[in-house]
Amino acid sequence: MTISEDEDDALFQEVISKLNGSDLQRMAALLTSNSDDRYFLEIARNKNGSIRLQKLLGKSDEADVFFAAAILRHFCYVMTDEHASHVATQGMRVISSFAKRMAMRDHIVHHAVLLACDRHGSVALNAIIRDVSFLYCSTALVGAVASNALLLSNDAYGSIVVQHVLKYFSLHSAYNIGVNLRGHYVELSFTESGRYIVGKLLERDAETEVLVMEELLECEGDELARLATSVYGHFVVETALKVTRVHLFRGLVNKLKSFLPLLRSSLHGRTVAEILESVR
Repeated sequence: MTISEDEDDALFQEVISKLNGSDLQRMAALLTSNSDDRYFLEIARNKNGSIRLQKLLGKSDEADVFFAAAILRHFCYVMTDEHASHVATQGMRVISSFAKRMAMRDHIVHHAVLLACDRHGSVALNAIIRDVSFLYCSTALVGAVASNALLLSNDAYGSIVVQHVLKYFSLHSAYNIGVNLRGHYVELSFTESGRYIVGKLLERDAETEVLVMEELLECEGDELARLATSVYGHFVVETALKVTRVHLFRGLVNKLKSFLPLLRSSLHGRTVAEILESVR
C-alpha cells in the first residue's frame, strides 16, 4: 500500500471500530441491497475494497448474515475472482454461523473441479488446503480432489491443487489419489503437470511408491526408454531411481540398462544413464 492507502486504511479501521452491531448490519444491508448484489461485487472485486470487506467480516453476526448470503448467491463468480475470492475465504474463516459455513463448504465441494481448474479458484482452494482454520471443510474438499484426481492432474491449475493435497494431507488422502490415478502414471509422466504428481507419489511413502513402480515395471522396454529420454518423463525415472526400495530399484535398473547407449546420447536421458552407471 502507498502512504495514502495506509492512511485511508487506518481511517477505515477507526471508523468501523466505532460502529455497533446495528450500524454494521445496516452497512451490510446497504451493500447487498441490490437484487444482483452489484455494489457488493464491485467492492469485492477491487483490491482495496476486498481488504476492507475482509475487515468487516466477523465483526457482527447480524452483518455477516447479509455478507454470507451475497457470497453464496454468487459463489463461483466470487471464488474465481482474484480479489473477491479472499472475501469468500475470509468469510469461511470468521463467520460464526455454523449453517452458513456448512453451506459454503457444500458449495466448495460441489464446485471443486470448476474451482480447481480456474487460475484464481485454484489459489483459493490451495489456501483452504494449507490452513488448519478450514479443517471443517478441507477434508470433504480433499475427498472431491481425490475422486477427480485424473481430470485435475491433466490441468495446469488443477494439478497444483492435487500437489497441495499430496503435500499437506495424510497418507490416506495421498493413497486415495494414487489409487484413482492407477493405470495412468506413464501417460501422466509425459506431461508437464502430471510428472510433478507422479514424482510426489514416488516420494510420499512406500505405499504410494509401490503403486507407481508397479506400473513403471510393467512398461515395455521401449516405452520405458522413451519415458526416460522425454522432456518431462526423465524427471520421473530419475526420481524413481533415487527413492525406490531395493527390489523394485533393481527391477527398474535391469529394464533400463540395455538402453544405456540411447540414454547416454539423449539430452534428457543423460542423468538416468549416470545413475545406472553408478550402480554396482
